[in-house]
Amino acid sequence: MIKNIFLLVFVFCGMLFFPWSVAAREDTAQITLKKTAISRQTTHEYTVRKGDVISSIIRKIPGITNDDIPDNYRIIKELNPDIADLNKLYAGQVIVLPGKSFAAPEDSNKTENPPEESEAYRIKKGDSLIRIIHQELKIKNADVLKTIKTIQSLNPSIVDPNRIYAGQIIKLPGKTFFVKAPDKMNIEEQEEVKIKEDDKVTQEKPVMSAAERLAVIRHVVSQMKGSLTATGFYYLPIKNAGQVTIDCEKIPVIELENVATVFLDLDNRANDNLKKVIRDSWTNYYLVRIDKKDDVIAILRKVMEATKVYTMTKNDGLMTFGSAPAIELMVDWIIAKKEPRSRNKPVQGLRILPESNLLLPKAITNYAGKSGFAITEFSPETGLLSKPEEVYSLPEAPVLPQTSASDFIYNLLKVLGLDAAKSVEVKVFDTVKHGFNLSITADVTIRQADKQYIIFTRDINRQFINVLKEAGNELIFISGTDSPKVIMEKVLRGLLFNFTSGYFTFSGLEKNQAPFHLNFNGTKIKSARNYYVVNFEMDHGIRGLLQELWSANVVSY
Repeated sequence: MIKNIFLLVFVFCGMLFFPWSVAAREDTAQITLKKTAISRQTTHEYTVRKGDVISSIIRKIPGITNDDIPDNYRIIKELNPDIADLNKLYAGQVIVLPGKSFAAPEDSNKTENPPEESEAYRIKKGDSLIRIIHQELKIKNADVLKTIKTIQSLNPSIVDPNRIYAGQIIKLPGKTFFVKAPDKMNIEEQEEVKIKEDDKVTQEKPVMSAAERLAVIRHVVSQMKGSLTATGFYYLPIKNAGQVTIDCEKIPVIELENVATVFLDLDNRANDNLKKVIRDSWTNYYLVRIDKKDDVIAILRKVMEATKVYTMTKNDGLMTFGSAPAIELMVDWIIAKKEPRSRNKPVQGLRILPESNLLLPKAITNYAGKSGFAITEFSPETGLLSKPEEVYSLPEAPVLPQTSASDFIYNLLKVLGLDAAKSVEVKVFDTVKHGFNLSITADVTIRQADKQYIIFTRDINRQFINVLKEAGNELIFISGTDSPKVIMEKVLRGLLFNFTSGYFTFSGLEKNQAPFHLNFNGTKIKSARNYYVVNFEMDHGIRGLLQELWSANVVSY
């Protein structure tokens, strides 16, 4: 009987304990899944190629939109904990990438059986999803609607299946997906799809107007110290034969500083005779025929080719400009000046952006211009894009003097907010304890946490050192011949500051900005604020950007 009672008590206690234990384990599992937000089953490995940067790699992931880049940057960082810095990849390195855009919401209309393979497809002018499904996937009318839903599930960026654009790259279902035929559409659904297919407005991406196109070209040319004239008349004198009058509204004129003059024949108005007259009468004067289908890039390439002084090429790698700091970023096209016996010198980069939220900060483009590399950003739909000028309310940048080691140390400590004093008389012996008075001048003293630190930039007697230490003082010795960096590190180490010296990289992706990297050498000091001490004068705009986005305060010497 007693055994049965004990057995019942044991079972009852177990029933009380185990449900709570199971619930705790379930809660833990849910928290873990939410934190990780990714399964290894939805990832794949990618081998880094020469010229790859993390932003360009992210763009290659099917279904990724520009808005997804920051989130995927974070995810990739979590998937690759062994990679210390994603901004410093090397060719041949293998990294783990997410298999799809994780910014995409869950779609209840997704197909029950996801595709086993997929193919990338670049949309051509005049394409629609209907035509792509018919011509590329060879799908019959009855299966079109379900196929559209499948394509949307593979491409979360396609919100409206009737609005796809030339040049856009989408992911199409692979061949193995359509083993089982989808359900047939009803007649009303087929009619709706047919109406949408016939709607030409949804087939082609809007393009910029002629005026917007000229505005972009004018801006690019002006960055090269040139001009574009699209009003009034331009006169070309012909020796002993009068002059040629050109209507600039119909044939705009580009003048590149003492390099070339290019006439843009927009509507194919100029005949071969005019072209021959221009070629035979003046050097460095060229007439370029512009086709109606030519976009900004096509026109600029024709202009640069005509000058024989500049080249314009597609870019597939990082551009670096400036030295202190150095800026790295991607541009789509590069205009460079041909230089004999040397590599072509890049003078301008073009960034083609589908959305204005990918614009570079004005501080970056301004700094690039000061470094001799102009940047033009524009949309293929609306033309020129530009962020407003950032206004940073910054105090004057602290500059540590190098007149003497003591001046350098004192000003550094004041910037860090410490209670520092210069040229202080410190008592070594006194009459009460030693029978006589003796004081010594300390270069800098600091009172911190009920302890006095004394800094000397010269050697002192060993007996004096022992007495000062016995009195509870902490002594720091600096050589006046040390470099400012060495002096700073000795002082910070003596004061037990947390600091790091090295090469620092700030990535725009980390702050939901356009992809750029800002790099410089310096010393990072962690105190109430983060300070970066550098041995150069930081550009005002870049300093403001660092403080606004990363709370990084720059001090120079």
